[in-house]
Formats: sequence, C-alpha cells, structure tokens
Amino acid sequence: MVMTPSEVIEAVAPVAEAILPAASSRIERALLAAELARLATVNPQIIATIWNPKTCPVELLPWLAQGVSVDIWSDSWDESRKRQVIAASPMVHRLKGTLGAVRRALAAFELETEIVEWWQDGSRRGTFRVEIVYRHGSPVFDIETQGYAIEAVDAAKPKSRVFATRAALEARGRLSIAAYGRTALSATAHPYAFDPPVLRASAFVGATAATLISATAHSRPS
Repeated sequence: MVMTPSEVIEAVAPVAEAILPAASSRIERALLAAELARLATVNPQIIATIWNPKTCPVELLPWLAQGVSVDIWSDSWDESRKRQVIAASPMVHRLKGTLGAVRRALAAFELETEIVEWWQDGSRRGTFRVEIVYRHGSPVFDIETQGYAIEAVDAAKPKSRVFATRAALEARGRLSIAAYGRTALSATAHPYAFDPPVLRASAFVGATAATLISATAHSRPS
C-alpha cells in the first residue's frame, strides 16, 4: 500500500511532537513533520553510494571531496579525474609527509612520473625532483594538469623538503633526408676602381649539390 504525502505527514506527526519541546508552535511541529515525512521516502541505501567515489552522483562530488579533505580540486576537471582524486585522498592523508603520499597524489592525475631523490643524482641534500614523462601514445602535454599535479605534490610532501620538477617529452617520428641540385649566379658593381679587377668562382659540396658563381665588377678610373 502506497501512502499519500498527507498520510505520511500525519503518521510522523506524533514523532515530531515528541522531539520538539512542549512550548513549540504549530508551524514548528508541522515543518518538522514534513521534513520527517520527506526523509521517510529516502532509500537508506543511497547513503552508501554517496560516500563511494565510484557511485556518488556527479553533482555531489564537490561535497564528497570536502568530506574526504581533498587538497587540490577544480570544478573544471572531467568526472573521471574528480573521482580518481577523491579516491586517492584518504590514503594520501594517511601517508602524508612520505614518498608514498607523493606517488599516490601524482597517480590520480594519470601522469607517468619518476621521483629522483637527492642521493640518487647528487643534488642538494634533502631535496628531490619530480620528472613528468610524456611519451608517444601517452596523455598529451598539458600545462594546466601539470600545474595541478605539482600543487598536489606540494600538499603531500614533507613540509621541510624542497623539490623541483622537470617535464621530459619523448617524440617518435620518421626522419626524411632529401637533396637537390642548385646553381646560383650573383654580381656586384662598385663605383670605385680597384687594380686588378677581381673575379672569383667557387664550388661548394655539402648536404646539397650546389654551384655558386660570384663576380665583382669595378668602374674604370677616368
């Protein structure tokens, strides 16, 4: 049997009266009864979906992000990235201040990264470097996403550690080499006389076959 809204409100009215003080007004009791009636129609199983980053309704994701203390957030992200950042947040906070927290924060952005610590490359003691690698077939270079990833590293790392970043672009393509023959002739005339007149001719052979002839003519003195 399906109850009408008025029947539901009437059914929960005694509960509203029991909750409120005896001096409450009729309007206060009516408002509480209406709210209790609304809550009675909500499926309690939906609460489990709200706290799950995989099943939470997309319009509630910003509030779920606040609930799990996401450090870096943008409403401009696509739905997939929002869910990944939310899912990573609890473990990032558990490991905050460690290398594991930095790795998990970076993984949420789906970037290929490598962390190089100071003792691995002889850098200044206590520092580390985050290298973001863009390969053929991987996500394209995106300065905005890279900026968010760097902010996430700064939020997850030990506060006493200084770090640097480096973006490495690995390109793959076909190299073509071509050659062609060319002949050029140039002449220059000067108003002054030089003795003797100069005539030069040179042949150059390089990546392209070329023959260059240059001549300089001077006026004869009067």
